[in-house]
Amino acid sequence: MCGSIAAFFRIKAVSKIPNNPATSAPDARPPAWTFDARAVPAERRAKAWSDAMRRLHLPFDDPGAEPSDAGSVLALTSPMGFEFALVSGGPQSIAGRLPDDQTSLWLGLLLDGKACLVHSDGETALTPDHLILGATGVDARLTFTAPWRQLFLRIPRVAIDARLLAPMEAIVTVVSPETVLEHGLLALLRSIAQSLATDRSGEWNAIESALTELLVAALASSAGTAGRGGAAAAKARQLDRICRRIETQLGDPELSVGSIARDEGVSTRYLQNLFARSDQTVTNYVKNRRLERARADLVSPLHAQLSISEIAFRWGFNQSAHFSRAFRARYEETPRDARMKALEPKQSGTYSDK
Repeated sequence: MCGSIAAFFRIKAVSKIPNNPATSAPDARPPAWTFDARAVPAERRAKAWSDAMRRLHLPFDDPGAEPSDAGSVLALTSPMGFEFALVSGGPQSIAGRLPDDQTSLWLGLLLDGKACLVHSDGETALTPDHLILGATGVDARLTFTAPWRQLFLRIPRVAIDARLLAPMEAIVTVVSPETVLEHGLLALLRSIAQSLATDRSGEWNAIESALTELLVAALASSAGTAGRGGAAAAKARQLDRICRRIETQLGDPELSVGSIARDEGVSTRYLQNLFARSDQTVTNYVKNRRLERARADLVSPLHAQLSISEIAFRWGFNQSAHFSRAFRARYEETPRDARMKALEPKQSGTYSDK
């Protein structure tokens, strides 16, 4: 079973990347790559496929098994660190867990074939209408019993944690779409898969934003506390409503604990306690959301004409120096470095085990 890894990004310059990721610099991770089992000698395919799966943070269960020559991978990393991978292969299992220094959320959508997921809630026979969702580093077994094609996504937790009313449980589960939000999320994922398969260019910043909004909303709508009755559910729904209102006012430099409380008709103490129930503070929530919006603009070609200061002011920061310090503390890089890395010409190439 195998894969190969080629570039997919809207770029003009194309150049080779190192053949063996293991010999590359620790931080060298190309934004896009492909893998094709047919390009690897038969005796090396099992190891090459296992290496490709590990690169996707997917533990291939039986690297000693005889692989198919139909295996392939097409993967890319978007500006905000979202990893998209279109993977196909023959019967096999992906099981266990791999160490993950930066805990992420992963999604899986079966596009073709037959598969079964064994997880904490039991065993589920998957169809193209099922969405697998879980945290990296959690045990589960995904078994494909026929030739298959699947979309895998890996999303940094930092992209969604600040938006959730409570941290996601460290589990792997299956979502059967019922709500409009869940069906919308599934439709977007299918569109992403088709774009990858047809080498269609796109504005990945917009895709990241849409994916984040739909995912957070879907998680919130199906979530534990808010889905139950009683006072706890009422408070969870109120917090969700407040967060949505904050989202529309992030660019207002006058946005504050007091103004948010007045808009909701509650005291500042009540508002602070409401956020504390989710282990957050109002001030940090607003700051983190502003930073996330500012970072999305910094790495977007659509906003390349705006200066860093203009982007900072656009999202409610009054001082460039304060914005730079807050940005560096959160992302461990300066706004300028983030912009340069995102907007410099991207590379593409293929992967082999040579």
